Amino acid sequence: MIESTLEILADPVLALILGLVSGAIVGSFLNVCISRIPLSKSIILPSSSCPECGDRVDWFNNIPVFSWLVLRGQASCCDFKLPLRYLAVELFTAILFAFVFFKFGGVGEFALLCTALFFGSVLIVVIGIDFETMTIPDRFSIGGALAGIVFSFCFPSLHGLSSDPILIERLSAVIISVCGLLVSSSSLYWIGATAEKLMSKEALGQGDVKLLGFVGAFCGWQGGIFVIFGGALLGTFLLIPVMIFSKLRRISLTNNKNNQLGWGMEIPFGPFLGLAALIYFLGMQEFVDGWFEGITSNFIFVFSALYSFLH
Repeated sequence: MIESTLEILADPVLALILGLVSGAIVGSFLNVCISRIPLSKSIILPSSSCPECGDRVDWFNNIPVFSWLVLRGQASCCDFKLPLRYLAVELFTAILFAFVFFKFGGVGEFALLCTALFFGSVLIVVIGIDFETMTIPDRFSIGGALAGIVFSFCFPSLHGLSSDPILIERLSAVIISVCGLLVSSSSLYWIGATAEKLMSKEALGQGDVKLLGFVGAFCGWQGGIFVIFGGALLGTFLLIPVMIFSKLRRISLTNNKNNQLGWGMEIPFGPFLGLAALIYFLGMQEFVDGWFEGITSNFIFVFSALYSFLH
């Protein structure tokens, strides 16, 4: 059954259509997770209802992407303005799933397909929750890290090992996953601890550190290191222009002049780490791992030559 499904996905057009449709549907569910999990509410019951008046949302007003556009971001039951985040998450998830189905939909890529869908879905929820609440629930960071170890055991090809593995390769994949978890999280921890000493205030939340453990468990230590600096780079490129524009134009993002986006303001780092992780997993992995392999080989060569010279 799996092979027949992957044969269908081998058709690029069908893969894109299936990815867009399933991604939009999953994105609608991810929106529920983003809204309810920080409030400690069930993500199953009750069914979709208006956050303002509590009225149940009819099915025809709950079609992913389409309903938001038809309603023009306005609830049908009251004056509640539907957050743009609803549309953004559904569209982003649809595009992500379409890309994953297109990239990993071929026969023999089932492991990477399943892993990419799970990894991407968790990161979307993390990005959404951290952006709105500046918190990252442990169920996604710690739970995600444990899931990464399990995925590594089940699908060693996630770390470049055989797609038809024997037990020793499964255990090797687990070791790679655990090393990625520890190296990634500890690297970010010490960067944050150093910055805290230099700035005399907290520079990095522990949620970000645990999130890097989740990323490292799936991507290995190379991916974790890339995500740390890639996330910082993304944050710099995206935030500095906004802060400069806000400073010059005195535009408040919250209609409050005392709460402008500016220097020294706390900003969630998780969304940028999440985006960098998606970039690595879906497009940069081969290049980044090759670069680290070259650096490691050069280091070993220099160390060996120095050791031979001294002895």
